[in-house]
Amino acid sequence: MPDQRPGDGTSRRSRGRRRRHRGAGAACRARLADRGGTEVKRKEYIDWLRNLAILFLFPFHTARIFNDDPEFYVKGPVSTLSSALVNISSFWFMPLLFLLAGMSSFYALRKRSAGSYVKERYLRLLIPFLFGCLVIVPPQAYYAMKFHHDYGGSYVDFLDTYFTDFSHWTVLTGISPAHLWFILFLFLISLAVLPLMLTVVRNRYTPSWLDRPALALAPAAGLALLSFLPEIGGENIFVYAGYVLLGFLLATSDSITEALERNRRRYLCLAVPGAIGILVERFTIGSQDNLLFTAWHYPVYWATLLAILGYGKRYLDRRSAFMNYFSRAAFPVYILHQTYVIVIAYYVLQVDAHGAVAFTAIMVPAFCLSIATYEIVRRTPGLRVMFGLRAPRRPSPPLSTEPTERHGTRPPRPGAASGPRP
Repeated sequence: MPDQRPGDGTSRRSRGRRRRHRGAGAACRARLADRGGTEVKRKEYIDWLRNLAILFLFPFHTARIFNDDPEFYVKGPVSTLSSALVNISSFWFMPLLFLLAGMSSFYALRKRSAGSYVKERYLRLLIPFLFGCLVIVPPQAYYAMKFHHDYGGSYVDFLDTYFTDFSHWTVLTGISPAHLWFILFLFLISLAVLPLMLTVVRNRYTPSWLDRPALALAPAAGLALLSFLPEIGGENIFVYAGYVLLGFLLATSDSITEALERNRRRYLCLAVPGAIGILVERFTIGSQDNLLFTAWHYPVYWATLLAILGYGKRYLDRRSAFMNYFSRAAFPVYILHQTYVIVIAYYVLQVDAHGAVAFTAIMVPAFCLSIATYEIVRRTPGLRVMFGLRAPRRPSPPLSTEPTERHGTRPPRPGAASGPRP
């Protein structure tokens, strides 16, 4: 009979198996450290900032309905507050999402192979993008046709021409990725810069100069140069690729992110007056993109992002029940939100076309419907894939402490004593 510790019913073999399990876990952590230098610790503030940016899309796209830009799917009376909200935030919050995507890619590549990373990009970006373009986006163009062109046909009639007739194509009423351009860009950028990211991980390269405040602002010059490269649909994929790579580099060392936290006030002192200057520019002479203005825009953009990261690390690097929930919901909510905003706005504007009441009546139901749809999606296996959700984790079976023949220990004979010998 296997020797046992009196009182706990645990055999030496089972204790040995536990030690082997702990040893395997330690070996796994060691391999992880070999790939990246230190064991990965979850950065809660990255999830916080990403989730807050996605939540901000609800007031942002609602404000697009009332701002001074006529190019949107449905439009209400112009509101100065809505115009200010769009102008003061449009230069930082989409770059923030790309920057955070770069940081997340660093941690992803430390714990999975390049092949696994690419497979995940296809499953979690490309498939949801294609599904969204076919199913989620068309209602936006349909209601744009109804609002701007008094289209009277049914949605089925509209779909027939939407996918087949491009003779009168416009960015609002024709086939397009709409707000899903972010997913497409992120997919393309992730594949394009993967060799560079792998080189950084394998060589354990850390740009230590990024922890110095003055040098940390230097990437703004590179971003400014990238901004002169051609755009796609009004967005510059090269600039966003720059943000992804910079986010990747910022994540390579805790000393860099700790420096961002220490110097957050310095970056804020650059960001606030710069943002005010950009706001004044856009309200007076309009947005300028010549060399002179670009030379001071991008240092402001970059300082704003560094300040956000610094303050995020300082105050948001902790767990939250809502954020734990919303981290799983964020991507489906991103895919869904703008369609709900536009559909609801079309009907709200027919009743109350201006003011805080209309703004709230659009934004709040859009958020509630997005969350409700997510709850349906996460419970439907086929839809989970279309919205980029991972399969639910199966609970691991408990480790047995009973001796078995499989582990080389014969079970006790019937009638034999099972406790310790006297």
